[in-house]
Amino acid sequence: MTWSWSQLTFPWANLAGGPRMSAALWHVWLAETLIVGWVATAVAAQELSPLQTVELLHKAMAEADAKTAAALLHAGYHGVSLQGPLEQRHVYVEARDKAVSDVARLHAGDWQIRFLKTSTQTDSNGMAHVWARYVFYYKGAPNHCGYESYGLLRDHGAWKIVSFADTDNALKGHSVDEVCPDE
Repeated sequence: MTWSWSQLTFPWANLAGGPRMSAALWHVWLAETLIVGWVATAVAAQELSPLQTVELLHKAMAEADAKTAAALLHAGYHGVSLQGPLEQRHVYVEARDKAVSDVARLHAGDWQIRFLKTSTQTDSNGMAHVWARYVFYYKGAPNHCGYESYGLLRDHGAWKIVSFADTDNALKGHSVDEVCPDE
């Protein structure tokens, strides 16, 4: 008896109660999966600018993607945030592990950070600084605004965020231009 790959079916293809997948269809599926995986790997491996690195961190936060956030933060990362009303400001401090665990606890779509204006300074020897005026949205509504400052170092060819500082100013119904004027 002779057979060919196109006649072969795979029993695991029927686990969900659907039709069995032929070998030919399985080969197409496998090829598509490998191509999509290769493209995703190639995109992830391309060199990101310091600003793109920070934007990818914001995307990870918006998607509650702690794995990506962890990959972008240097092992020695630390962050500080100046928060509260002007007459009662306090400094919130976080280390890398706390930042990553906070991202893991988010609900995808709850947080969105939009840059209104950015500037980047880059040293060809491996240091960069990203400065940004931003507005933070919580569940689709503007919540607070301020300025963010990111320190980045090139680590094994990739930019890693080593430090973060921001001002967190509640909007409380006021416009971004009133609360966080463009200076």
